[in-house]
Amino acid sequence: MTDTPTRPRVLGYVRRSTDKQGISVEVQAARLTEAAELLDWDLDLRIEEAASAKSLAGRPVLAAALADLGAHRADVLAVAKLDRLCRDVADFAGLLNRAERERWDVVCMDLGVDTSTTTGRLMAHVTAAFAEMERRRLAERTREGMATIRATTGKHMGRPPSIPGEAEARIVALHREGMSASAIARLFNAEGVSKGPGMSPIWNHSHVGAAIRRAAVRAAAGSSLNRL
Repeated sequence: MTDTPTRPRVLGYVRRSTDKQGISVEVQAARLTEAAELLDWDLDLRIEEAASAKSLAGRPVLAAALADLGAHRADVLAVAKLDRLCRDVADFAGLLNRAERERWDVVCMDLGVDTSTTTGRLMAHVTAAFAEMERRRLAERTREGMATIRATTGKHMGRPPSIPGEAEARIVALHREGMSASAIARLFNAEGVSKGPGMSPIWNHSHVGAAIRRAAVRAAAGSSLNRL
């Protein structure tokens, strides 16, 4: 007698944009439901109302889904289109890294990404590689531009180095999940997460705490503006 194969426990993430543009919630849900019937998924739809995809932070439904995946209460995070999950390819690459580290899979239907398959993993790594290449090209162009300004004017241009946006967004998300600043610093040191060009590679709780405080200030400022 053989064991019955377990159906993949899939969290189908559906997001309604703040501007109500793009693919509708109904179409997203329909596409994920069709995939579930075809692939025999045990589908649990999670709907995020009126949220922006500019970052992974500030979306409680997504945060809860990621917590369930990290705790192995589900096996797969699936979306109908990448822009429903995130608009920044670097955010997507970070999410893929988290999925690999925590041992769950990602399905992005419009890109053909399914990290439970060999081809899908290849697509995911290609996406992540292009994101890393673009980040490095941007950093290189910035350094070259500032070097030219210093050489021609003798002036230092630009703000002091700061933590990259994707690292700061992840700090905020992990803090919301209950991780302390010291624990986040230890995790980032273990993973070799970069603080950006010109900064020490070593994280400590003060760096993480500063990022959390900056995010709180921005959130408070945004809330105040919304009340005007």
